[in-house]
Amino acid sequence: MAKHIELAEVLRQRFFSGMHLGLLRPGARLPSARELEVELKVDRRTILRAYRKLERDGLVELKQRSGIYFSESAPWLPGLTPPAEWAVDVVAQAIAAGIPPSQFADRFQQYLSHRRLRALCVECNGDQLESLCAEMTSDYGFETDGADVDQLLDESTPRDELRQADLIVTTQFHAGEVKELSSRVNRPWIAVTLRTDIYSEIARLLPSGDVYFVVTDVRYAKKLERIFHSLRGGDRFHALVIGCDEVSIIPDAAPVYITRAARPRLEDEKLLQRVMPEERTFSLASAREILTLLIGSNIAALKAPSS
Repeated sequence: MAKHIELAEVLRQRFFSGMHLGLLRPGARLPSARELEVELKVDRRTILRAYRKLERDGLVELKQRSGIYFSESAPWLPGLTPPAEWAVDVVAQAIAAGIPPSQFADRFQQYLSHRRLRALCVECNGDQLESLCAEMTSDYGFETDGADVDQLLDESTPRDELRQADLIVTTQFHAGEVKELSSRVNRPWIAVTLRTDIYSEIARLLPSGDVYFVVTDVRYAKKLERIFHSLRGGDRFHALVIGCDEVSIIPDAAPVYITRAARPRLEDEKLLQRVMPEERTFSLASAREILTLLIGSNIAALKAPSS
């Protein structure tokens, strides 16, 4: 891959992470090529080529004599329509697979939801449990239940939600435990990998200032502290638990991440408006694994003879 394309992806992730940390809004001015040249030790011409690629993608605007800005209508922001070129590519691939455009919507709806599947999401804390359940429902249409991993391991008789799950979902932290649980009931399982851009951006910011992470479960706070406190500037990482810690201590301009579970319980409207919620956290590789099971199950059900 060409160096400017790799750099464009790095910058793309940084800019979206900046929105999820409350540091960047559509229309905001972005670092100049000269500033990035000093920071990244990359040739300025490569940086400008990366910015031009992001401009073609609709993510940034390069204005002569004025600077570089995050687009007011950046693609893939919540509520905005994906680029027409993307839709054309998807439908063209469907035609190549023998699906006429007139049948595209109905066919894919059947592939995704002909049979309603159920997932049991397993984690050790409420924040990640809510995130797993919400993403499995909103993106993949699963009915979901959530369960604490330690409680499941302690049960002598597997609960119905475990035995009846079409898929057991956890994170890499608990892959070993969930593998054991799945073997007890002979159900498929997946340990999703999570997108790392937010965590990478927090690690980049810590040496230069405080970073805040608002959660609802003290167990998740402790997990995050174990991750970040070993890094350079790790003493500047602050996990705040709603109901235990005072969220009002967060400075107005400080980077802050708010979990999905924490947002409904947070009363600071100014903070909620400043920090854009993250809609999904699963990596693309994990999304493909889930879709493989989901679509495969639905196609099998469509092909099965009706009783």
